[in-house]
Amino acid sequence: MREVCHTVSMRAAQLCAAGLAAVVEKMRENRGLDKLSITVGVDGTLYKLHPNFSHCLQRTLRDLAPNCTVSFMPSEDGSGKGAALVAAVACRISGLGQ
Repeated sequence: MREVCHTVSMRAAQLCAAGLAAVVEKMRENRGLDKLSITVGVDGTLYKLHPNFSHCLQRTLRDLAPNCTVSFMPSEDGSGKGAALVAAVACRISGLGQ
């Protein structure tokens, strides 16, 4: 059971990274940049509490989008809807997400 749970959660992190890599690579290309640095707001118990999910997500994202540096900003307010969006906007306004 432990091996199944590990496999499923790591696959989920890889799939999440694949979608995110496609988005950030497209953003980089559209902006005509050689390198892109961006901050992404995240919310959710899986990202915050799973012992390996965030590491697998970040590692896979680096492998799939080597020309993009993605920083993650966890939302700490605990609300579900829009928390990641709010964190990303706040980061952008403060100048950290450029």
